[in-house]
Amino acid sequence: MNPKSTISSTQNRLMSIDILRGIIIILMALDHTRDFFGAASFAPTDLSQTNTAWFLTRWVTHFCAPLFILITGMSAFLYLQKCQSKKQLSHFLITRGLWMIFVEIIFINLSWQFGYNFTFVQVIWVIGWSMLLLSAMIYLKERWILLLSVSMILFHNTLNDSAILINLGDYAWVWRLIHYPSGFQLFNAGWYVHASYSILPWPGVMGLGYVLGKWFIQSPLQRRKSFVLAGLCSCIGFVSLRYIGVYGDPSVWSEMNTFGHHILAFLHTAKYPPSLQFLLMTIGPGLLILAWLDNVNKESKSYQALRYAKVFGSVPMFFYLLHVPVINFASQIYAYFAYGTMVQFFYGSRVFPENYEPSLMLTYLAWIFMLVLLYWPCKHYEKLKKRSTNPLLAYI
Repeated sequence: MNPKSTISSTQNRLMSIDILRGIIIILMALDHTRDFFGAASFAPTDLSQTNTAWFLTRWVTHFCAPLFILITGMSAFLYLQKCQSKKQLSHFLITRGLWMIFVEIIFINLSWQFGYNFTFVQVIWVIGWSMLLLSAMIYLKERWILLLSVSMILFHNTLNDSAILINLGDYAWVWRLIHYPSGFQLFNAGWYVHASYSILPWPGVMGLGYVLGKWFIQSPLQRRKSFVLAGLCSCIGFVSLRYIGVYGDPSVWSEMNTFGHHILAFLHTAKYPPSLQFLLMTIGPGLLILAWLDNVNKESKSYQALRYAKVFGSVPMFFYLLHVPVINFASQIYAYFAYGTMVQFFYGSRVFPENYEPSLMLTYLAWIFMLVLLYWPCKHYEKLKKRSTNPLLAYI
C-alpha cells in the first residue's frame, strides 16, 4: 500500500471522529442553552403541550449521548492501536473514568447551579463509569465483549425495576443509579441526589463502540461499507420495532390526531434509561453520518464548513467545562436586564418571573452567540494540545 495513502486514510478516520464529536458537542450545547434560555413549565417532548419546533429542538439532541459514548469506545480501540498495550489502555480508562466522575460531582454540579443545592449526576458521570467497566472488558475476547455489550443494549428493558427497588429496601438508591434514573435522599441524611442518567446500558454502548473500532483499521472502502450496513440495519430495526410496538420501549406507539403528531409520536422514545428503540433510532443515523464523514478531507469543499465542528470535537471536555457556566451566567445577566432580577433557570418554573415566556428564538440566538464566544478558546486549546507533550492535557 502507498505510504501516503495510508497516512491520508489514518488522518481521515481520525478527522471523521473529531468532526462527528464536534457536531455532537454543538447539538449538546443547544440542549443546554434551551435549559436556561428556553426553560419552560412543560417538557418539550410532551405531545399534549408541545409543538413541532419545541419537540424537534429537544429530539435532535437525543443523538448526543449515544453517539458520543459510542465513539468514545471507538477512540479507546484506536488508542490501543497506538500504544499496543491493554495494560496502558486500561490504566488510561480507569484514571480518565475516575476523573470524569469526580469532575461531574464537584465542578460540573457547581457550574449548573452556582452552588450545591443537590447532587446532579448525568452524562459525564455515566461516561466515567462506562470507562471503568470498559477498562476490565478489554481483557475479554472480542466476541465476549460484543456479546456482553449487545446483551446490555438488547435486554436491559426486561429488568423489573419496581421489584428490584422493593427487594433492595434501604439500598434501593443503588439501583436508581444503575438503571432507574430518579431523585432520592441518600441514607436519609438530607443529601439529595438526582440521577438523570442511569449507568445501564451505557457501558454496552461504549463496549459496542470499542468492538466497532476495528473497522477503522479496514480499508477506507470496506470501512464505509461496514458503517453504512450497520447504520441501515439499526434504522430498519428501529422502524420495525417501533411500528410493531411489542418490545424495546416503555411506550407503545399509536396514531395521533394529526399527521405531524403522528410522526412525533413515532419518534418519541424513552431516553431515561435509553431504550433499545431509542438507541437504534440514534446510533443508526450516526453510523451513516460517520461513513459520509470518512470521505471528507481537508481539500474537500464540505470540510470548510465542518472544520469549525472539528475544533469543538478535538477538545470536548474543555468545551463542556466552559459552556455550562457561560450559559448559566449569561442567562442570569439577561434575566437581570429583561426582568429586573437574577433568575436561576436551572430550577425551572419555581423561579420564573411573572411576565416570563419561554422563547425558542431567544434560545437559538443565545446558542449561536455562545458557540461563537467559545470557538476561539477552544481553537487555542486545540493548538496547545497538539504542541504539548504534557499527558495531563489528555484529561481535559
